[in-house]
Amino acid sequence: MANPKHMMAVLKAGESNDSPASLNASDKGIEKKKRARVWLIMSIIVLVAGVALISYPFVSNWLNQLTQNNVSATQENTVVTMSKTDLSSEKERAIEFNKHLRDGASRVIDPFDSKESMPGVTEYKEVLNIANDGVMGELIIPKISVNLPIYHFTTDDVLQHGVGHVVNTSVPIGGESTHAVLAGHTGLPTARIFDRLDELQAGDWFIIHVLGEDHAYRVTSTEVVLPNQVDSLSIEPGKDQVTLVTCTPYGVNTHRLLVHAERTDVPAEWNDQNELTNRSVDSSVDMSRHPILFAIAGVLCAGIISLIIFLVMRHRKFSRIQK
Repeated sequence: MANPKHMMAVLKAGESNDSPASLNASDKGIEKKKRARVWLIMSIIVLVAGVALISYPFVSNWLNQLTQNNVSATQENTVVTMSKTDLSSEKERAIEFNKHLRDGASRVIDPFDSKESMPGVTEYKEVLNIANDGVMGELIIPKISVNLPIYHFTTDDVLQHGVGHVVNTSVPIGGESTHAVLAGHTGLPTARIFDRLDELQAGDWFIIHVLGEDHAYRVTSTEVVLPNQVDSLSIEPGKDQVTLVTCTPYGVNTHRLLVHAERTDVPAEWNDQNELTNRSVDSSVDMSRHPILFAIAGVLCAGIISLIIFLVMRHRKFSRIQK
């Protein structure tokens, strides 16, 4: 009689790779590999999509800032190419406009109410429009990292990417008995305009760069009012004032935050820190101020996580083969 152990060995040795048991094992192995690949691809897609969603506001704001820097550079180049006589004429024209505005009857509108009328007088559109792009000048608030062009009007298009000048208020050329009102949004998904305006306090300062000149203003007070109270802003005789306006509270926008400021001497900090006058994007590595670096870091992190997952799966695969 044949040895049972010998017969079992013969049967195992003679088992073909094409046998049903072998084919079934092979199919299961292929199916597992497919599922592993699909899982890896889906993990990578989810990770990259997550990083993209997180990075979008930062990247979008950086791109908007880059665009607005180019707008400011165009304004600056136009000023440089103009003669002193032409610059003086533009300045006098703006001063005369403010004088006529002060002598006439005017009403300050809520810049965030689309139902408010928007005068379209030719004189207003042409004053402080030396580059024919609707830009009056540039608002720079170092404390809250604002460096944006000042546009005519407060239309939706303007407020989506820059600072708007409120019609029926003094154009920002400065001078006695003037009161310019500038508005900007908070909470935009594509740009950070006045998101940090609530950080300004009495004593802080900002710069309005217009016609090649730096006009400095120091904050005197801040207040929160209802939208219909914005029209209470008025020109105080002899004063050179600027009020910055935005919606508050964040995300609700039922009130208006007003930051009042008066003309002051240009601070020494401004003159000493030449980098603040640079119209290009700052190259500092401060992540909180330069979101494009944050976005790149996020993508790199996603790549590293995906690589780790891939290596772990490969290790498990080789472990199963060795067993």
